[in-house]
Amino acid sequence: MNEKEAAASYALLGALGTATAALGATPTIRLTKSVKTDLSIIGNALQAASSGLQANISDTAPGIYGNGLQSAGNTLVIYGLIGDTESDFHQRVQITGNWFQALGGSYALKPNFDSEERNLDQALTVIGGLMQVIGNSLQAVSGTFSLRQVMNERDTNAINATGSWIQAAGASLEFLVSVRQS
Repeated sequence: MNEKEAAASYALLGALGTATAALGATPTIRLTKSVKTDLSIIGNALQAASSGLQANISDTAPGIYGNGLQSAGNTLVIYGLIGDTESDFHQRVQITGNWFQALGGSYALKPNFDSEERNLDQALTVIGGLMQVIGNSLQAVSGTFSLRQVMNERDTNAINATGSWIQAAGASLEFLVSVRQS
């Protein structure tokens, strides 16, 4: 497998992970809380693996460290999910994990802005990456609102689900671009 095919495979893993986690975060899907948590854990594990593998094949510092931060963020979210999700500590860990993902995603995009090259694939990659950053940020904000009880649970769950699906759409867009390039 060449590097472009590997990148497409790792992007597929990320897209599957974000979609799986988004299913777990969707309040209107009638599943038990345990199944939703399991979907979130599995989705974040796939995302962590995807980001770690992408960091491994990157040839730029932003790609290496940005993807590494995203992987670490997913790992923190998993840690927060496997503990007492009602405790402030585990909620804060999940919030921190989502912020790490947003920060890492932002930093990983840097080479796209530094490049002199401008084309459709690069533009779509930036859009997909920004969608993921926005999605992670919405998830972190919803967690903060929930922790501080700023709004009701239904509204914070809706913000979290919206962020999850925006992130999934961005990851899917990046996957499609990587397939186009391979």
